[in-house]
Amino acid sequence: MSKASASLNVVASDFTRAMREMAKITGASFQDIIRAETQSILEAAVKKTKAAQVKLIEQSVKETRVRTVNGKTYLTNTSRAWRSPSWWTPPAPKGWKLPGAVWAAIQKQIKDEIAITKAARGLAKKSWMQVAEKLGITISVPSYVANAKTKKGDYPEDAEASEKQDGSSFFIQITNSRTYSPSVRDAIRAAMRGRTNFFKKNLRLGVFKKTSDIAAKYPGLKATA
Repeated sequence: MSKASASLNVVASDFTRAMREMAKITGASFQDIIRAETQSILEAAVKKTKAAQVKLIEQSVKETRVRTVNGKTYLTNTSRAWRSPSWWTPPAPKGWKLPGAVWAAIQKQIKDEIAITKAARGLAKKSWMQVAEKLGITISVPSYVANAKTKKGDYPEDAEASEKQDGSSFFIQITNSRTYSPSVRDAIRAAMRGRTNFFKKNLRLGVFKKTSDIAAKYPGLKATA
């Protein structure tokens, strides 16, 4: 087991203990608490998962120096940042004096690549929305996240989730394969830890002594305390 997986398991265990304690204090069912908390966790995970900045996407695409048009490779060097070696002098704005048709084709490539990359922005965040959908849970996400996709779609198979009942035990199992972004694993870990700490803080503040206070902090949770 990797250190990251072990760390996530510890966080999940702490969260589960906290939720069992909440069930005892509030009288709400453990299942209802887990379902409600999963919604909050997934919304937090969306916020904590990183997405590329639009300006950095544009910069990265524009700074690609080597491009191919009709099977031929051209140096464009549209990047102001590229200044090595020291004796090198930047070419004119149109690159290495490229023919007009070639330059126009390259500009179209750049425009299309930016559009495609922007469209996929937020795909890592979207994985948590897809997890929620598999559980029949609705969460709030920015529109660019909800609409994120590549040319081949948005890969819903990367996100799987289901409720599991084993005797008196109940848990929600989540699998997110979109871990090409390290922030995906970090996000769910931080989101779970955040909800655990939220419970502990409310416990210290005496929130669970009054049903009205519980309802204010945990909307939709049916407590009998």
